[in-house]
Amino acid sequence: MAILQPIHNIAEILAQKNVKTAILCPGSRSAALTISLVRHPEIQTYSISDERSAAFIGLGMAQQTGDTVALICTSGTAAYNFAPAVAEAYFQEIPLLVMTADRPAEWIHQYDGQTIYQREIYGKHVKKAFELPSDYTHSDSVWQIERVVNEAVNLSQIFPKGPVHINVPIREPFYPTEMEKIEFDRNVRIIKHAHVEKKLSNEFWCNFKEIWESIDNKLIIVGHQHSSKRLNIVLEKFVEELGVPVVADIISNVNSIEPVLSDVFLSSKNENLKNNLKPDLLITIGKSVISKNLKIFIRNNKPKFHFHIQENGDLIDPFQTLTDKVEVSPEYFFEQLFEDLDIQNFKNGDEEIDFEFLQQWCNTNERAKKKLNSFIENLEYSEFKVIKSIIDKLPENSIFHLANSMVVRYANLIGIEKGKNIEIFANRGTSGIDGSLSSAIGVALKTNKIVTCLIGDMSFFYDRNGFWNTYLPDNLRVIVINNHGGNIFRIIDGPNKQPEVKEYFETIQSSSAKYICEEANVFYHQVNDEESLLSTLNFLHQKSERPILIEVEIDGNKNAEVFASYKKLFAEFV
Repeated sequence: MAILQPIHNIAEILAQKNVKTAILCPGSRSAALTISLVRHPEIQTYSISDERSAAFIGLGMAQQTGDTVALICTSGTAAYNFAPAVAEAYFQEIPLLVMTADRPAEWIHQYDGQTIYQREIYGKHVKKAFELPSDYTHSDSVWQIERVVNEAVNLSQIFPKGPVHINVPIREPFYPTEMEKIEFDRNVRIIKHAHVEKKLSNEFWCNFKEIWESIDNKLIIVGHQHSSKRLNIVLEKFVEELGVPVVADIISNVNSIEPVLSDVFLSSKNENLKNNLKPDLLITIGKSVISKNLKIFIRNNKPKFHFHIQENGDLIDPFQTLTDKVEVSPEYFFEQLFEDLDIQNFKNGDEEIDFEFLQQWCNTNERAKKKLNSFIENLEYSEFKVIKSIIDKLPENSIFHLANSMVVRYANLIGIEKGKNIEIFANRGTSGIDGSLSSAIGVALKTNKIVTCLIGDMSFFYDRNGFWNTYLPDNLRVIVINNHGGNIFRIIDGPNKQPEVKEYFETIQSSSAKYICEEANVFYHQVNDEESLLSTLNFLHQKSERPILIEVEIDGNKNAEVFASYKKLFAEFV
């Protein structure tokens, strides 16, 4: 048996546990892991040089598939460069298996090359951190390695999913000799984990239905989550048959009902308007909510009951109103509740449902949509109008990847048309500008659908190394909104009133994506006005032999003026 046979067998364990994709960052200390994964016939590998971009590409792949993706790097600061994506994966609950090669423990801080303290390097941003033994010849070491790798993969998939770290100390020699043949032990130990779906007791349902029957004004809010056809179907029933309004951000992937533009009309200073929209029973699902106006509205109008439905055991309360935490899947909860209410209604002779509260929300939403569309239609060339045109032109059955800062906020104000079956991805776990481009590339590599990444200039240039690889897929479309700075700081209150805003917050830049696209063999087109934008969008989503990037040049100062006009208009909304 080869000295590093237990390391080679890690690849076999991963393959048998459905970890079939690995992102490999070049390095010598990690050579045994790299060679094993590359040579395993059931694992697809990608070599990405920049560890930060590599980790976000892996995150995007896991976002799309739901399967655990392995990330491999050498020792030293390479491991730290995984950290932003690891943190994003933790808060977004995305399964990653992070494996960092290392020197043996006795060589740490001995002035030896590429040595840092790697044990538990990601702190609380992984579900668990493990360290393998540095000597592999003893049977106990083999047992530990197999046990740890099994546990790590299982943990990445146990709800809530997330990243798990294995630090792998490896002694020299790292590379196989010329005569050494790498083989994989098909009888390697595999430890399975049985998933148990949680159910609620009859006592809970009896108590909950008593509350349901005693409350008139019920509201469902959906936060950031992956698309779920089951959930969409049952939520539509709650709206149409039970008269319960569903309020959902664009990143909630609730795309079977008319989008509620709550962030638009809840910015109104008219308290009478908001009084008619107050819920007495609030049910929330999903993770973060983009809309600050929605969060403030609920905090200021606390419901009598607030049930949060999520399998994650952590008690998370961004609305500051939580009364009950229910640790089951939203699909199970709403399907069971609807079935019980439907049977109960049938027994009671189909009692008439009160749709008044739903109508209040729907009527307000309809008036807000008309007012917003009229506002945008009458605008000159500006970000609001550009992003509305981009969203309107998105092809059906495609994927829309939203970067952070202003683009995700604009998109949330505009919403996605019902029935186009567009799946939304966004890195709202930590909401950083790093890694949005790389994440979209990862998503595109795992689907045949068109993937459109809408991204601001600061996010794009910060993650330009997303294009520094040989795997760029031809179904990728990138639209860069280039206002030559962090224009959000001219729009949000606070920095826009400071004399330092231009140099120290907005950080003006004069870069263009053109030369990055030339280097990466990405088709490039620049847009400077509305006419060229519309003509370009018409061919953007057609079949192409290489990725396409559209750079939309736009005046940041004008955008700030437009957004100020928008805020003033809806502050007076009644």
